[in-house]
Amino acid sequence: MTDFTWTENSRTVFDESLKAAPMPFRGVTKKGLLKGLTKIVGEGGDVREEDVVRAIKDSTPAPFVAQGLKAIEPFLTDSSILDR
Repeated sequence: MTDFTWTENSRTVFDESLKAAPMPFRGVTKKGLLKGLTKIVGEGGDVREEDVVRAIKDSTPAPFVAQGLKAIEPFLTDSSILDR
């Protein structure tokens, strides 16, 4: 895995988003999220919860975005991140 610096609850949010993906798609989901995070924060960058949410929104097929965001909401320190 890319060597990010996870801040706030970002690692938990990332992990929970993977758990929300159906088992056959978890590998593809993880790859997409890591690629999205690298695009947002760079290699080894500081990942915030907001960055994980953005990566989810950018890399998840549209019909599944709401389900993914609902799964991570309890782990966010500020749920208003979902509205940004």
